[in-house]
Amino acid sequence: MKAKYITIIALSALAFAACEDYTEHNFGTREDLYQATQVSTVRPTLAGSDYENLTKDTANVNRALRADDDSATWRDLMSVGEKKYFRGNITPEEYLPSMLLNLVGSSRYYSLTEGSNIVVTCLVAADSTVNGSAYVPATSFAAGDYLMVPQGEQQVLGHSGAGASYGYLYISGNSRCPDQVTRLTDTSIASDATARGYLYTFAKDGDYYTIRNAEGMYLYMDGTHASFQYTDDLENDVDDPGQGQWIVTRNEDGTFDITNVATSQQLLYSTQYSSAGCYSDRKGTDGYVSVELYREGTLSTIVDATPEATEVTFTLDEDGWSAKGDYLNQTLLGYSSTNVDDVYATLGWSIEHEGGIGDLSYVWNASSIYGLRASAYKSGTYYATRSWCISPSMNLKKAKAPLFAFQQAQKYAGTPVTDYLQVWVSTDYAGKGQRAAAHWTNVTAQVEGEWPDGSSWDFSDMKLDLSAYAGETNVVVAFLYISTETTDEATGVAATWEVKNVRCAEAGDFN
Repeated sequence: MKAKYITIIALSALAFAACEDYTEHNFGTREDLYQATQVSTVRPTLAGSDYENLTKDTANVNRALRADDDSATWRDLMSVGEKKYFRGNITPEEYLPSMLLNLVGSSRYYSLTEGSNIVVTCLVAADSTVNGSAYVPATSFAAGDYLMVPQGEQQVLGHSGAGASYGYLYISGNSRCPDQVTRLTDTSIASDATARGYLYTFAKDGDYYTIRNAEGMYLYMDGTHASFQYTDDLENDVDDPGQGQWIVTRNEDGTFDITNVATSQQLLYSTQYSSAGCYSDRKGTDGYVSVELYREGTLSTIVDATPEATEVTFTLDEDGWSAKGDYLNQTLLGYSSTNVDDVYATLGWSIEHEGGIGDLSYVWNASSIYGLRASAYKSGTYYATRSWCISPSMNLKKAKAPLFAFQQAQKYAGTPVTDYLQVWVSTDYAGKGQRAAAHWTNVTAQVEGEWPDGSSWDFSDMKLDLSAYAGETNVVVAFLYISTETTDEATGVAATWEVKNVRCAEAGDFN
């Protein structure tokens, strides 16, 4: 009986194996049978509470804290919960994956299989660089116009009119000094008509300097008071010429000592009495500080653009959920303007020239039919230009193999065409008007595709591999238009160049 029993078991095993072979052949493996397949797309939209939860997620907090030493990214993360949109260093591609389960719900999340998409609609504010005129701290000294500010104070050295005798430090916000004259940040003061009214002009006077206020009156010491006075005539109104002469020296902390030649007294500010005076023995005493000098210049400020609803797609593949999307995608069609400021405001492309453009009113312009279009030919004359058309900034921080694609057409360019139509890349372009301060790389030779020979207006498909710039957060691509000046059509070169359908995305997303 024992042997028979074993035989029955063996036959049963063979029968099961045969059944399994039949099942796998017709229906797949056991693993396939046990694995439900649900490839679908889920489309959640972030609510205000979702942005708050994003800032409380432990994985996100740790990710932000590890990003930089000064915790700037962590502060950006906290601001997302307050502002209810993505901004700064916080991108949905990087910080949403840990939130997908909560957004979708566990029952749907765990049933999604490879090839599924979660398309999240969220608000994203791009960084905008605003270049404004401001008074910025002087790092050195030379003759010129300055605002004089007591160290660490929100005040400027002022005067009370043409008949002023003693000087005062006017406090921002009171009746003597309107609100416009105040620090905007730790390093700048507003530049406007009010601020200019408090300028002091330092002029070279032999080995020393004279100081005049905005009303043209000289600053001098009379040797009697621990304070200064004003006069419109140093030679006749001041006994000792040295009383109107000053020495300016820079301290290690960035402040400046302004010392009168005749009295050896220094211009100091009393934090205790909110007034300015000149003292020979109070330097370093508590409550008395040296001044800071500010000169007018350009200050670049990063601000949030208006948040826009953005769709970010996360696709489930063998590596898990990964974000898919374009770094830049513009047809550049449907809008026309010859005003470079309007083109920048509408399309985000900055148009800048090296040198002049002759009698032309513009080189690059926006065409609703042809895209961005450049020409330096007008009424039989070829004008010499070097005109740049610079793309909006692209954040390639999380990019792996970014590809920049565009279509172009041209006629009338010289030979070789790439001597006159070129493509450049920068990673430190600070925004409109800052081309000269940025570093640029000519990547024309790396552009793949057939450069138009000018025999037709047909557009050519072009591609530029930006993998070398993966990880950079501020990548711009510029189209440089070059022309020569002449009235001779046989030798003149002033092409008409058209660019449209610009897109930057992962190379795999173009398939």
